[in-house]
Amino acid sequence: MHGRIAPPRLPLIGLAVLATVALLPRLATAATTPQDEDCLACHAPQEDMVEAAYQVDPQQWSGSIHYELGFTCTDCHEGDFDEIPHENVQKTSCVSCHEDAQDGFASSVHASAMARAGSETPFGDNACAACHGSHDIRLAKDPQSPINPFNIPHTCGTCHPEESEAYTSSVHGAAFERGVSLAPTCTTCHGVHTIAAVTEANGADPTQPHLVRRTCSACHESEALMNTYGVTATRVSTYRSSYHGLANARGNTDVADCASCHGTHDILPSSDPRSKVAPANLEATCGACHPGAGSRFVRHPVHFDPSNPTTTGDIIVLWVKRIYWVLILAVLGGMFLHNLIILLYYVRKKWREEKAQGERVRFARSEVIQHSLFALSFIVLVFTGFMLAYPDQWWAQAMLNLGLTESIRRVIHRVSAVVMIAVSLYHIAWVAFTPYGRAEIRRIFPSLRDVREFIQNMRFHLGRSEQPAAFSKFDYPGKAEYWALVWGTAVMALTGLILWFPVLATSFLPSWIVKVSTVVHLFEAWLATLAILIFHFFYVIFHPEVYPLSFSMIRGTMPRKMAEHHHPAWTPDMDAPTPGAKTDEEN
Repeated sequence: MHGRIAPPRLPLIGLAVLATVALLPRLATAATTPQDEDCLACHAPQEDMVEAAYQVDPQQWSGSIHYELGFTCTDCHEGDFDEIPHENVQKTSCVSCHEDAQDGFASSVHASAMARAGSETPFGDNACAACHGSHDIRLAKDPQSPINPFNIPHTCGTCHPEESEAYTSSVHGAAFERGVSLAPTCTTCHGVHTIAAVTEANGADPTQPHLVRRTCSACHESEALMNTYGVTATRVSTYRSSYHGLANARGNTDVADCASCHGTHDILPSSDPRSKVAPANLEATCGACHPGAGSRFVRHPVHFDPSNPTTTGDIIVLWVKRIYWVLILAVLGGMFLHNLIILLYYVRKKWREEKAQGERVRFARSEVIQHSLFALSFIVLVFTGFMLAYPDQWWAQAMLNLGLTESIRRVIHRVSAVVMIAVSLYHIAWVAFTPYGRAEIRRIFPSLRDVREFIQNMRFHLGRSEQPAAFSKFDYPGKAEYWALVWGTAVMALTGLILWFPVLATSFLPSWIVKVSTVVHLFEAWLATLAILIFHFFYVIFHPEVYPLSFSMIRGTMPRKMAEHHHPAWTPDMDAPTPGAKTDEEN
């Protein structure tokens, strides 16, 4: 039909023959492959037909996760089961299904120990079974599972009895026994399959930090967790601010850490006379690193918290710090005020001198206003932006303490951004639609003359020429700053708007645009800020010819002598229009 040739039909008996031939291998396999009940007929403990090592409890097997998932004996054990006893049956290989666990185990200290010991390992022939069991493997949430959190100390204790006994009597073990499931157990600190070794100071790799330096802080610097169980949450921060913590941060592997004073598995409260930090034991504990440490030395607070002084020494230290803060502010504040008075004297002196010697109008009033608004918005943006990027810095915390919360900071930052964008748009319109603005943009546009001026300027200041560069109204540093400002403003405005309206931005842009904009916004802010401090401030403050301050963008004028000396190519037709006057193009 429809041009197709129907396939020939086989007789019903022919189909039966073909099906029988195809199923013969399967029928044969089914006949020779034993089922679980067949295996248990010999391997069940009550039969006493095989050695104890090869016996399988049917109840344990039926309660295992493998049984629940439908696995059979022959899924893990392969071989010729026709021969009895079948000595050629292969042993279990967990790796065939659990490659990820094997990858983690391969990097563990257990795997290293097995490799060093060869076939004589503490785990026997099957490393997985040492912790998980063999036929009765259960999930960790099962109370009967050897890897259940509440059974972990006993499971690990089969190979590490001393450590397990010490842990059980410790403050962590006692809490765990009371039912505090968040209390650390063996795998909390050492890991699960990737069991980590505790690298001693004289170990094979002294560059690796002690295990406790990574694990203890994971719990003890969590305020929520510590407050839940009434434990002081400042132990990690106070350690890090001590000499021990500071030296540790610099990579010193010999310096004391948590375990050096508190122990590892046998951590006990200081009220327990067995504790290493019990008052009666402190001299011996501290003396391990500080020979001859006496009773006065051990009273020195390791975990000193200036916000919560508890002893006379703590109170004295707190008040000494307060006195020094007042002293520093008073002395340095007085020095700053003293020098500011002198600086302002020379600023006023220069203002009067420049006004007396005659000036040329360099910038129009509109340019002065644009610059002032732009500079003000830039300063506020930098300050409020870095407050968000670096919230832990002391000045950011000081602003927060003064009431500059995130909601207020965000509003100030965005209002300043609107001001900067508005000034930029006004500047574009001023350049495009005013004759003087168009003339200024032509004068500040880069040209080959800037390259020649740069070369001559460098030759002069390197002592290779007696003739300084003859600049026009705008020299190459001014042009470079202007066009860098144009580029930076465009980048900051674009990325800032994306961060301000991320939902709208990702509606037509890829999702990664938000993260890229975050990076660009921050680094462009750093680039602009450092360029202002290093380059712009040099020419308006620190340059020997303008120090202590250039008034060009304040008054819009420049002293005639400076204009003739530094800008000899600046002709009168380039002067900015005075208020109310018309430009040459308008006349």
